[in-house]
Amino acid sequence: MNAQNPAISLADVAVNLEALGVPFPPLPKALTEQLVPLSEYAFGSCLTKIPLYNLEAHLDQLLNQWPSDYVMYGSSGHGFNSRALHYYLVTDRCALFIQRSMPVLSPASFQPGQFAHLMQQTIELSCHPALDSWQDQLVVVDSDILFGRIGRYRDGQLSWQYEVDNAIENTLAIL
Repeated sequence: MNAQNPAISLADVAVNLEALGVPFPPLPKALTEQLVPLSEYAFGSCLTKIPLYNLEAHLDQLLNQWPSDYVMYGSSGHGFNSRALHYYLVTDRCALFIQRSMPVLSPASFQPGQFAHLMQQTIELSCHPALDSWQDQLVVVDSDILFGRIGRYRDGQLSWQYEVDNAIENTLAIL
């Protein structure tokens, strides 16, 4: 996952994800031409040395500097039954992180339709008009592995304001 493998194409990644029963994500047009494979089951608009499964490390990057726009999507994990599907979208106004477990031993617990709906809500949230009037950036973590959080980033400081389930949906409701 750490480096681009030229032997893997985006089409290969899409086929591999489809075999897992996961939908292809909605993507901001500005980022679609920058997509590269990150692994056999993941792609992004930029390379990363951080596995997608390590969500906290992706959040820690915000503490150093707000990153350029990017999207990352795919399946990642560790161990036999510890896998998750990730959709990370960062723009100049927000950083939105979705993570849903995909247990190998009970694959029926993952619901692709619900994940597809959640990704669509993430796109809606990323271009919500209310974000244009804020002096800071919105940060949302919607995870069934970690706890859901809603926060704001300003002047190099990330402050969490809410711990909630269904963080993307709750954020859309309060904007």
